[in-house]
Order: sequence, then C-alpha cells, then structure tokens
Amino acid sequence: MTRDAVTDRWEEKAEENVEEWGEQSLETLLLAAQEELGELTQATLEYREEDGYYGPIFDEIDDLGALLIQLEDAARGHRFRDDGGDSE
Repeated sequence: MTRDAVTDRWEEKAEENVEEWGEQSLETLLLAAQEELGELTQATLEYREEDGYYGPIFDEIDDLGALLIQLEDAARGHRFRDDGGDSE
C-alpha cells in the first residue's frame, strides 16, 4: 500500500471520528492518542508473545494515525479545553 493510500485512509477515519464525536479539544485528543498508543503496544506484544497475528497492529496504527490528523487540526485551530474550542 502506498503512503498516500495510508494517509487517505487516516483522513477518512479522522472525518468519521469527527462525525461521531465532534471536534474535540487538543487535550482530549492527546488522551485518546495516548490510549491508542497503549493499544498499539498491546497488539505488538501479543503478536510477539502470543499469536503471531499482526493484523491488529495495523488497525491500531490506523486509529492512532487518524487521531494524529485530528490533533494537528485541533492545534492549528487553537482548540484547547479552556477556550471551549473557539479558534480565536
């Protein structure tokens, strides 16, 4: 799969996340990214130590990639929890 196809998939998933949860603050997205990184770590450890199936690793990378796109959007929009998401 090409890098463009991967980022397209992340952008699509980021849009789905926004449709489901709305635009979230930078702080909320950081917590979500931290959780997804933990899930990616868990999937990697399970691959290495248990079943040898690496499919979940890519699922977790996709989840994290989408959140990174959302984080970048939130940072550019100055969406911090204290200001209620206003960009100015």
